Amino acid sequence: MRSIYTVLLACSLPCAVHAADWHPFRWYMASIGGGPVERAAMLLPVKVNGIDCQVQLDTGVRDALIWSRPAPPSGTAPGETRTALIELAGIRTHVPAQPANLSPLTAETCSAGPIATVGNAFFEHGTLTLDLGGARFAFEAAPTLAGEPAAQSMRYTRWREGGGAPLVEVKRPGGKTGYALLDTGSARFGLVATSADAWADLSGGLALAAGPQVKTMSVQSWGRQLPCYETALAGGFDAGGAPGLQATVSYCVEQEFHFAVKVIGVLGLRPLGDRVIALDYLSNRWRLSEAAPRPASAGL
Repeated sequence: MRSIYTVLLACSLPCAVHAADWHPFRWYMASIGGGPVERAAMLLPVKVNGIDCQVQLDTGVRDALIWSRPAPPSGTAPGETRTALIELAGIRTHVPAQPANLSPLTAETCSAGPIATVGNAFFEHGTLTLDLGGARFAFEAAPTLAGEPAAQSMRYTRWREGGGAPLVEVKRPGGKTGYALLDTGSARFGLVATSADAWADLSGGLALAAGPQVKTMSVQSWGRQLPCYETALAGGFDAGGAPGLQATVSYCVEQEFHFAVKVIGVLGLRPLGDRVIALDYLSNRWRLSEAAPRPASAGL
């Protein structure tokens, strides 16, 4: 795993989520494996020491922030440790940084791509809401879903120092139920198998080989190109109170996931379409709503 910085958040408390509290994000669009151009990543606007930049939101990452330009490897002189002021969704916090993390940050380079990845620990002191169809997000430092009847249970699970992982319940045909990691970093994917055995279970026993039912592709993940396989998930699944969600099943070789609890897979954003996701880290609840109406004056 790349160098990570778990940060203590010192934030101002935003008000309840109203239209004025929404912030726009940008979908990074890409073609993966020769397929159509589609949503591949969520890029959020952020200020780093006053410079307008972008970060990728990845709820598959436990920690608060991972710099895209890592510090020098162990055994080399890292230079003086500094702090950077991060301003994102009403949160203001200082994080540790090396000169190598900050020196390339200019208005020009920041517009080229994400300068860091933000994960669950950045938002675990409140509720993060993502309007996928409206390409906007909001944060409130409060357990907003604690008494919400439409919300579902969520397990925000920790197994090492740092943040945790949001595990949500998924029900498959035949009543088989399990937990999946809700992963915004897998924006293009449906259900991702966590191992070869999980692929066999989710795919109905299909071999990891190209064929009439199995597509192969190469996916870049954290600087590596991984061979991946994909097929349709027969019968769909239910999640967040939404029945009959349709998805593909994918598995990337050499990218096995290890969790402290048993999961049936990683749930990406593709099956959720344009719905609205709310993750209440404090009350361990989440809500999946239909696409939100957007006023013409929203300007997003």
